Amino acid sequence: MTGRNERNCQIRMSSVLWNLTGEIAQELGYKDARGRHSTVIREMIAAAAAKWTHSPYVCRSERYTVYVTKDGSVFARQVQILRLNAPREKLPCFIEMKPEKREYYHRRHRELGSRDEHEWFLNKWLLNHFAVWNGKRDADDLELFQQEPLSSHVDSFGTTYKSADLAVHAISGRFLTRETVIGLVDYVQWKEPKTSTFDRYDIPIDIPTTDLEVSVVVDRDLFAGMDVQEDGIANLSLEFRNRESARFEGKEVALYPEIGITELYGRASSDEGVDEGGDQMLGKVRRLRQRVSNLLTNKASIRSEAPFDLPQNFLFYRLRWPSPHLGIEACVRWEKPARKEAIR
Repeated sequence: MTGRNERNCQIRMSSVLWNLTGEIAQELGYKDARGRHSTVIREMIAAAAAKWTHSPYVCRSERYTVYVTKDGSVFARQVQILRLNAPREKLPCFIEMKPEKREYYHRRHRELGSRDEHEWFLNKWLLNHFAVWNGKRDADDLELFQQEPLSSHVDSFGTTYKSADLAVHAISGRFLTRETVIGLVDYVQWKEPKTSTFDRYDIPIDIPTTDLEVSVVVDRDLFAGMDVQEDGIANLSLEFRNRESARFEGKEVALYPEIGITELYGRASSDEGVDEGGDQMLGKVRRLRQRVSNLLTNKASIRSEAPFDLPQNFLFYRLRWPSPHLGIEACVRWEKPARKEAIR
């Protein structure tokens, strides 16, 4: 067995991160003549480098736009630029309802009890669309997404889970752009006794990812059934959960200086004006609406009704995260609204 080819390297980090690394090493019982810090750092860097190098594919850029309408429907568009680390014949895609949403829909079906449950669930999907193109595509350039994709699919069978296996037949090193667009009727959770205060939209980080941007807009009229003034509605905010949906205590997991997330939140009102960044967020909703309209026109959905109106008053949130943690969910949350009337 040959010895390892090692060299001494000097790295710089904040004292907070250095001390945290030492605490982890001590808790795990590491002992090394070169120092506990070195062992932990080597193992963590090796694990991260191996995932980036040997994962079937990695995400070099991700753009997420989410819009919550005044009626409680949710539309979302995800565009990822993927780089293949190995040849692939097919590219898997999937989206899944959170447990709380599934339970809400089951409960609503029992309350209404007017049709077959499977059919009722299917009817909640306004659209689901998966597609992939060769190369890198700017998420904001909708003309590029009008071009014929390598492969696309609409799942007309799944109820709480939608999936696709898109044919790509691509070699290692190839860049692909993957798009997912969904729309769900009455998907928000309404305020009910003995339930949590907030609803949320989760963005799971399931593959190595860099350059994540998440933009969420909520129509202020969603909260019209609540007896509070406009400024009494809480701003949108960020929380983190693991992939078992267990919530982190606070946001410290992403607040170390080396991580470098940036957040922007605010609101727009026809009476009081628009906070900084609000015009750009409205532009993202406008492009989302145009993309949804294009897909409906192209019959990429089992439904055909008009998508949604642009909001006059809204809350918004934007997250930029250069290097998201693998195996985490970035969740943008809003206060649960009071239901104005029964939605069927």
